[in-house]
Amino acid sequence: MTNTYSEIQACSGMSAIIDANINRLAEGLRAIEEYTRFVAKDKPLTDQLATLRHRIREHPCNHVNHLSARRTSNDQRAGEPPPKRPNWTALLRANFSRVTEACRVLEEYTHVPLFTDVRYTVYELEKTIVLTLLKPTITRGVYVISDTVAPLLNAAANGACMIQLRDKAAEKRMLLEKAHRLMTQKPNIPVIINDFIDIAIACNADGLHTGQDDLPIECLRDQLGPHKLIGRTCHSIEQAIAAQDAGADYVSLGPIYDTPSKPGRPGIGPDALADAHVLSIPFVVIGGINQDTLATVLPYNPPMIGVIRDHSRIQELTRQLLP
Repeated sequence: MTNTYSEIQACSGMSAIIDANINRLAEGLRAIEEYTRFVAKDKPLTDQLATLRHRIREHPCNHVNHLSARRTSNDQRAGEPPPKRPNWTALLRANFSRVTEACRVLEEYTHVPLFTDVRYTVYELEKTIVLTLLKPTITRGVYVISDTVAPLLNAAANGACMIQLRDKAAEKRMLLEKAHRLMTQKPNIPVIINDFIDIAIACNADGLHTGQDDLPIECLRDQLGPHKLIGRTCHSIEQAIAAQDAGADYVSLGPIYDTPSKPGRPGIGPDALADAHVLSIPFVVIGGINQDTLATVLPYNPPMIGVIRDHSRIQELTRQLLP
């Protein structure tokens, strides 16, 4: 096998390999770029993918002389029908594989460091883009919190938008058993674990909810990945903005009224929600919210209301929140 790029250029077989794989690499990047541009609407990722694609196309390896080795009529793969991908995940993973495989081929045949750099960059991009796609969607509705599994499953069956297993008194082993039972019968809404990141990871929950005194959100994100939801308990708009800036996917605001679930912490009152519209992430109003008090927070248009004790009235509360 030839060892220098000039020798490779002189070999028509090598030229065909380089031409085919540069095309494969750039085409795969463009397919991913179109997703980030038009579906995810993520400009930084789109720009990063476009920069990679341009670096490939403009590199000396993509020499015009390689065109002379192009023989589409003799290509065994030419004319194959395009594959039908069942979903965005399958489409993205197929194109990420196309890109990384083409990079590896080009590394072996050209010994050019650019292709190694691109391959490892694309590995990280795949993690970011595909895992973010898998992140559950937060919808408007009633967010139910309980220390037992049955009420949470019943809430999900009755239209709750999210459920949280919150048991601050249970031993870890017992809590893990509850979490596994909940995930085994997983409803089609996000399942959140309160406080314990090890439990959330062990049962593959959809996310984690933590308080003001817990680990920084950036640290939690590093451990959970970009595809999991992170919520943060906040007692003021200032705390909510800080959580948003740190990467939280949603915040809870409260307690609005005094509640047994937050002993010793006075309610902040519904007027504390006056500036909640500045948040760009969803917020949950919580603390003493029930059919009697719901009307006092509705003027602030909360995306979600959180309930602990009134979980048997999910449908009535949902009708009030979503008329």
